[in-house]
Amino acid sequence: MSKSRLETFSDGVFAIAITLLVLTISSPVDYGRLGHQLAHRWPSLAAYIVSFAIIGIMWLNHHTVFNHLEVVDRPFIFFNLFLLMTITFLPYPTGVLGEALAKSQGTTTAAAFYGVTMILNAFAWAALWLWASRGRRLLRPSFPESERVMATVLFVAGAAVYTLAFGFAFLDAYVFLGIQGGLALYYAFDPISRRVARSAPGAVGREGSVESRLPDPPGPRE
Repeated sequence: MSKSRLETFSDGVFAIAITLLVLTISSPVDYGRLGHQLAHRWPSLAAYIVSFAIIGIMWLNHHTVFNHLEVVDRPFIFFNLFLLMTITFLPYPTGVLGEALAKSQGTTTAAAFYGVTMILNAFAWAALWLWASRGRRLLRPSFPESERVMATVLFVAGAAVYTLAFGFAFLDAYVFLGIQGGLALYYAFDPISRRVARSAPGAVGREGSVESRLPDPPGPRE
């Protein structure tokens, strides 16, 4: 399968998942008290905003990862499908958490449910990158070797951070939701591409070209 076809398919899945989020906000049932009913749904709106930001930022970073790839192979496709599965599932725990917060019932369980989904998503990202980058299996030859190592550290650390953030679900659901939003904002700045962009000019100044720092590109793939 060509890389462009897989990316097009992934874009469609992201678009559907982010659209489904609006369905997590229930419609008013008593229009005689419409203002009160709409105000009562602000926790669902907050959960919607956080999850919308998470999926939108993941779409951007998914595009970034694909830009660093030369080709894709069958195992990578399966890892990508697992990642997409966690993303399309996110609207469900989003709706559960929003309703739990609005009703002030089951908030701890709902937050934990959301947290488990995000942990699985973080591990899916790590697995996707580890498969693509190990031995520079699928990476472009131009991707700096030093940044390959650092990107691997960041992906693995991300999985650990989301696992640690899971503990806040048992302390306060609103704090937990805020932490999820904060983590999304961190990834909005695309730490991998920023590091690659910073390393490239320095490499040119010291050694004449970025490519001079890279190992010889792998031979033809069988």
